[in-house]
Amino acid sequence: MSSLATARVACTSPQFVEQATETELGDWLSYFDPAIVLLTGCSAPRAASILRRYIGSEPVVFHPTDNASVSGPRAIEGVQFVFVPTTQVLSEIQGYERHDLDPDTPTYVVSDLLELNVDTTRLSTTLIGREDYATALTPDRLAGDYVHVSTQLPAGYRCEWNGLTVVGGGGDAGVGETPLSALDCRTDGRVLAQELKRTRIGIRALDGVGRRRAQRLRKAGFTTRASIADATQSTLADIDGVGRTTADRIQKSARAIARGEVVREAETLLPNGDPIYIDIETDGLSPTITWLIGVLDGSADDGDYTAFLQTDPDDPGGAIEEFMSWYTDHASHRPIVAYNGWAFDFEVLHDHIIEYCPQYQTDWTNTYRFDPYRWAVEEGNAILPGRTNALEDVAAALGHERTGTGLTGAAVARAYQQWMADRSSETELDWDRFISYCEDDVRALAVIYEAIDASGRLISNDEPSRDSNATTQATLSDW
Repeated sequence: MSSLATARVACTSPQFVEQATETELGDWLSYFDPAIVLLTGCSAPRAASILRRYIGSEPVVFHPTDNASVSGPRAIEGVQFVFVPTTQVLSEIQGYERHDLDPDTPTYVVSDLLELNVDTTRLSTTLIGREDYATALTPDRLAGDYVHVSTQLPAGYRCEWNGLTVVGGGGDAGVGETPLSALDCRTDGRVLAQELKRTRIGIRALDGVGRRRAQRLRKAGFTTRASIADATQSTLADIDGVGRTTADRIQKSARAIARGEVVREAETLLPNGDPIYIDIETDGLSPTITWLIGVLDGSADDGDYTAFLQTDPDDPGGAIEEFMSWYTDHASHRPIVAYNGWAFDFEVLHDHIIEYCPQYQTDWTNTYRFDPYRWAVEEGNAILPGRTNALEDVAAALGHERTGTGLTGAAVARAYQQWMADRSSETELDWDRFISYCEDDVRALAVIYEAIDASGRLISNDEPSRDSNATTQATLSDW
């Protein structure tokens, strides 16, 4: 099966663009790295102008009310789009298909022509604008391989309206404290939504910096994380409402994010021995089967990856039994490392070993298990460099590049659930793709562990260690 192409669409309100600092704009764009920027809401010539000056010709900037900018069909990063500022453009889709669009590949129709009317009295909703669609298009153009993306609907919205597939284009993204959003539009017709809180961009992404403190820092001339990282601590401490303790906290967070490095808070030791990195895939957050265990033995760059895979849902202990057999034979003296493992991986494996292969219960309970997330964030031993403490954000900040499988944890679980319910050729997973997704995660985990290990050798002897409970970065956490 060929790999799926994905084009990322960053969605935001004109209000955000007009109010954001240059640093915040750069932060937002670098976080999502979009192929398309979608401006929502009412007419926004000033916002569109700001963006185009800032980013140049790429990514594509589209606002439905700006007729002169982007209109009609475009193939962007292998994905087909039709940008629709008017119903006239909508009516021309059939002509585009003859000349420009592949009819066998889903096409994303982007407009502001569809919105919802919610009747709170009758508890009903109406899709406004569908009549215009019906007038502009022949019936077979409404559905089929078209996904209609509306800037009037919130990101994450998806509904079928009598054959019309409609998804939200982030209508309220970036308004007030509403999260900024992005849509990953794939060539299989699926759309994955992501969010980024406004408090995760600019200097407000720093631990201990809220709106008021950010204003005070900017007034004092500190408008970027790099400038805060490079400042003297005494200068920061002299700012009204900061103080020495908070200045230390803010500056360490700035160094972590601005420089893309782990900043140690304490000299707490890591486990002895070379770790075994693991990541598991299950059928959901209350799992009945651990069907894939990805294991990395060695470094992030060139360690050996092994996947213990169970394609048969009727044998829920198969992958775990194979993994434990391998571990007891080859690595029983080495620590097992999983990111956020104490909240999920370790607990799931423990329960499933007892349920499905109890002969390995003693071997499992005798393992040394280490969770870098708990050690760094919850126990306050280090500040991690991601805008959130999610695995992919931290690893990306440390320079890890994913292979681009187009999957998420939720999508992986849903796919296996479908396979469990109906084992047919239509629902069978592309197993190699899922194995690669899991490998991405364990190599990302290894990148984080190696960075934590290296940071311990860089603590200055004259820098006092801090109590592990004194400071955490919990405010940056997505968990």
